[in-house]
Amino acid sequence: MVLVFITALYTKEYRGEYRLIINNHIGGIFYVLFISLLFSVIFPQIRYYWSVVLAFEITCLLELIQYFQIPFMVGLAKYKAFAYLFGTSYNPVDLIYYFAGAVISLLLLLSLKAESNYSHARER
Repeated sequence: MVLVFITALYTKEYRGEYRLIINNHIGGIFYVLFISLLFSVIFPQIRYYWSVVLAFEITCLLELIQYFQIPFMVGLAKYKAFAYLFGTSYNPVDLIYYFAGAVISLLLLLSLKAESNYSHARER
């Protein structure tokens, strides 16, 4: 989970080939993945897909806040750490990457759940 978060942050500093797409969009996939994993760890009693839905909604809400340029968030975006976490500008293309992150998160959590069920079945 920590590796996913570090990778998400690194996408903002990447300077190699395909820099623009990685800096501006790919991080969205990792942010949704990180938030989904975080919620599934913090709230293990909720169904795995709700972690994904909440993560997707949060990232979409942040994008909407960027669209409306809410002063509080604009002020926070002046600081590099907050700019990395919350973004600085609205881009509707980001929603596609958030959705891709949600699909990847759903598949990952589903496979982890299946593995967990398989392990529990073998122990019986």
